[in-house]
Amino acid sequence: AEHNEGMLSTLEEIALHQLDIDRIEVLNNCRCLQIVYLQSNLIRKLENLHRLKKLDYLNVALNNISKIENLEGCESLRKLDLTVNFVDLDELHSVGSLKNNTMLRELYLTGNPCASHWESGYRDYVVATLPQLEHLDGVQITKSERIRALQRLPELERELAALASTARARREELQRRRAAKKEAIENGEIEDDDCDEWCPEVRVKDARELREIEENKEAARKKAQKNDLFTDQTPRERRFFKDDGTPVQMNTAKWPFAVDEDGEKVTVDVALPKFLDSAQIDADVQPTYVRISAKKNVLQLVLPAEVLATASSAQRSSTTGHLVLTCPKVCPIVVSKAPAPKKKATPALKTASAPSGSLLGPGEGGKGEHLKGAVDIRGIVPGNPNAADGMAKGPTSLGGDWSDEEDVPPLI
Repeated sequence: AEHNEGMLSTLEEIALHQLDIDRIEVLNNCRCLQIVYLQSNLIRKLENLHRLKKLDYLNVALNNISKIENLEGCESLRKLDLTVNFVDLDELHSVGSLKNNTMLRELYLTGNPCASHWESGYRDYVVATLPQLEHLDGVQITKSERIRALQRLPELERELAALASTARARREELQRRRAAKKEAIENGEIEDDDCDEWCPEVRVKDARELREIEENKEAARKKAQKNDLFTDQTPRERRFFKDDGTPVQMNTAKWPFAVDEDGEKVTVDVALPKFLDSAQIDADVQPTYVRISAKKNVLQLVLPAEVLATASSAQRSSTTGHLVLTCPKVCPIVVSKAPAPKKKATPALKTASAPSGSLLGPGEGGKGEHLKGAVDIRGIVPGNPNAADGMAKGPTSLGGDWSDEEDVPPLI
């Protein structure tokens, strides 16, 4: 699932060929699979595929399968490749289990014992048994061929029943010969010539020997390459402390991290890879630093305060993969959580009110007190003393030289 962001549940195509797989597992959980490549393995039985409702193409060529079964649940299966397996005549009737796969259009059985031991009737039997097929072994099925096969079906079934017992006897004889040869080799009567008759057991043996040879070659190649490149080089020692004993801060994998501190504890949050196995993570908390190791990567941080290593705890999120270290301080700062006392209201200062109509200075009668009430303007300009309340009752004289004419003569 490396090309599907690590998600198996939405995977549509998977290739697992040439991996010496001897059993089909886990694939039932990938319900969106449409194409499955399992060729060139050691699979002996078709199983654990019944939940793949969207499976369109299944390739299990070059395996050890001897019976066609457990594919009824693959409702969308259109192409099935069983090339070079071990389906013999005693199990050829199992091809009838594919009748329920109504979408099946292509079937490959080339290289199986049933095809080589019954050349005259194998194809007609399969064509008559599976009316939905359009191609068998890569050859198109014509309408006339299907009609002829259906006409021969009763005869073919009787012939197959007789050949099935022959196939079982042939397999038992093969097993006896192999057992006798093995016993003779163990007793030293004959030498092992590495020439065995073709059967599933021989395929398993050959595959394991070939795998072992390839692994030895790969190990030798890596060893030779390492000796050539690093003959004169000594492995570099990683230093965790300076000469004076101070921890060295390092982050070899460049993991994102955050260090938070409050009065009671220090919290270290490290964003480790989500799919990193927790068993491969080692967290070491010391009074002045923390060290987190995973595989060959190390994160070492100096703490802002001395902590209690024995009282520290570590938790990892199963969703994000983050590792959180909670380290209590040796000398915590206790902050009171009691509510603050309420302040008493200060009484307002009372000032003497000034008489109505008087103008007060900035320091008289309190701030803004001179703006209260209406202002009497009669006392601003002194008037005729004979007038009542300081207001003139008649017109005011402007002098003898005053002229009310519009055109005033120029002054001489």
